Amino acid sequence: MMAMTVHGQQDSTVINLKNVVVTGKAGTKSVTTERTRINPSATMSSATGSVLEVLRSSSAVTIDGSGQVFIRGNGNVLILVDGVPTTLDGLGSIPAANVQSIDIVTSPDAKYDAEGSGGIINIVSKKQTPEAFTAMASANYGINNFMNGNVAMSYNFGRWGVRMNYNGKWERDHVESELHRRIVQTGSTLDQLIDATKKTTGQNLGLNVSYKATKQDVLTLDVKAGFPRMNNLQTMHNHYGNAGMASEKLRQTDITFNREMMEGSLGYRHLFEPGRREVSIMASLSAINGHRPSYYHEAGQMVQRSESGGHPRIAALQLDYTAPLSRGKLETGIKMTYRQNNIDHKMYEHDAATDTWQLSVPLSNDLRHREYIPAAYAMYSSKLTGQMTMKAGLRLEYSRVTLQSDKERLDEASNCYFVAPNLVLNYRVSAPWQLSLGLSRRISRPTYPQLNPYINLIDDQTYETGNVHLKPEKANKLDLGYTYTRQTLKVSGNAYLNYTQDYINQIAYLDHNVLVMTYINGDIDLKTGIEHNIRWSTLRWLGIDLGSNIFYTRSRADWNGTAIRNQGWTTNTSATLNIMPLRGMTVQAQYFVTTPQYFPQFTTKTIHYCNLGIRQQLPKASLTLSALITDVFNTRRWDISSDNPVYTLTNTSRNRSRVLWVGLTWNFHSYKPLGSQKKQQEEDRSVIRLGE
Repeated sequence: MMAMTVHGQQDSTVINLKNVVVTGKAGTKSVTTERTRINPSATMSSATGSVLEVLRSSSAVTIDGSGQVFIRGNGNVLILVDGVPTTLDGLGSIPAANVQSIDIVTSPDAKYDAEGSGGIINIVSKKQTPEAFTAMASANYGINNFMNGNVAMSYNFGRWGVRMNYNGKWERDHVESELHRRIVQTGSTLDQLIDATKKTTGQNLGLNVSYKATKQDVLTLDVKAGFPRMNNLQTMHNHYGNAGMASEKLRQTDITFNREMMEGSLGYRHLFEPGRREVSIMASLSAINGHRPSYYHEAGQMVQRSESGGHPRIAALQLDYTAPLSRGKLETGIKMTYRQNNIDHKMYEHDAATDTWQLSVPLSNDLRHREYIPAAYAMYSSKLTGQMTMKAGLRLEYSRVTLQSDKERLDEASNCYFVAPNLVLNYRVSAPWQLSLGLSRRISRPTYPQLNPYINLIDDQTYETGNVHLKPEKANKLDLGYTYTRQTLKVSGNAYLNYTQDYINQIAYLDHNVLVMTYINGDIDLKTGIEHNIRWSTLRWLGIDLGSNIFYTRSRADWNGTAIRNQGWTTNTSATLNIMPLRGMTVQAQYFVTTPQYFPQFTTKTIHYCNLGIRQQLPKASLTLSALITDVFNTRRWDISSDNPVYTLTNTSRNRSRVLWVGLTWNFHSYKPLGSQKKQQEEDRSVIRLGE
């Protein structure tokens, strides 16, 4: 098994990682309060090609209508790919076929960046296999509007290990939305029907190389390239009411998101004493070149157009050292992270009298963002007694942010010092019982979209813009957990409390009869709840996974004299049933339900849906056929409502969620012992793996 890249370094605890990936069939290990691990190959939702669909297997995760991920109700989540921060602003561009596992880290330790007050999602890519040569190809077709495919090869020869992969996808989704809004101050109303067609294409290339120069020295190279494209064509039927007068307008927007993404990391590790003392260094870079042309039509005539470009970059260099100490282990490291983005947005309006295009100064903008984050950490882990283990760490981060804008005449710099301690205690009460405690402190610095002052036209009466004066939000997190483990039953639970100050949230205000969406720092945001996971596999042909997360939210903000409040209970539940009626066959049913969620200015309605799939592995385990129906009962939709001092609103949105997928996977030239094949099949039945 290759070492996994974590925290921007090569993880030295490979043995520990292997010991903790457990299933109902294999010997189980202890569950900590730190993380949940999802195995994408175990959930048939991976056939959709979407990492987002795989993430729904965790009850800690909820996803909104735009694809934003929330961990225990907090949307400020740090996304890592193989432990490296990425410039990707969403998970839709990451192909599920190339993902080995997904770690949802709710209580990160000091080795991780302190970023992400909600937690961390680490996408672990597939690496080389121990066999001399393996290759696989897969294709999935969602009738009639979705396709994705993957080809991968892994080759080990001598001291070298190489893995190459290619992923491609094509999607054509149809979205229907209905919105009703009333401005409290003016009494004006908007009734809007939206018909949208989203066309998405993407290509991803990956190369992973490892070289064992000696038994103590290992070099790794990881390179990824992606070319996602998405066109969103919206037709809006707007009905306005104002002071007893009614009017209508047909408006069309045509927006294309073009991106070229490149990510890479180069690492070196030296083992002084294998498994005990080592040093590693890792350099990484993530970069995107983006271009977004947009066209706006009214009554069949183009009235506005815009040109936008963004070039985010994240570069990091990290040095780590691990050494044994008396009765424990010390881990230390330093890291330098540099982030930047140059954004230029130009909006043009058509002058019908002269038939010319004029630059709209109020709707155009520019921003140059730079951020420097030096950090250092130290962490000590030890077995205190025969029943208790401890891991304590401290991370120090300093950040300097500069923002410059010619149009806004902005040239500002801000500094922030942040201390991030963490503590994890595990106590084994008896053979099946273990108790745990976790404490951590996290920060979320404003992102580019939250800072960017340019105007994004949602419709002709609704604008979206950033806020260059945002401050970082800071969260304190407490987890109390337990696990109960038997040969065929595993139960784990966590009671948690997340208290966030200066939390970053989106709000709306009225400006000259236009509703403006922007971001502010709220006062406090409180999340407290209980999460439970149960895995039961007493029969060889039956496996059940249940997950439930019940939490309470209370948000408070006072902005421009307006009090913004919301609170309530949310339950997020996922259930997976695996039936193995015949040799090589698995029938899987998944059900998801999320009760209303509470955000500062709006509340969602209950979401529930069911997926049903079947997978058949043909003789010699070289060919696998699958079929999947997503949203079997066509119940999945996105409903929100709002009743605040600025406006009242209801909004409903539906896309093509009920889709029949058929898939084919071919593994060839795979030299794997029969025993390891059987073990892998048993592991693949486990949808969620808990703990580390």
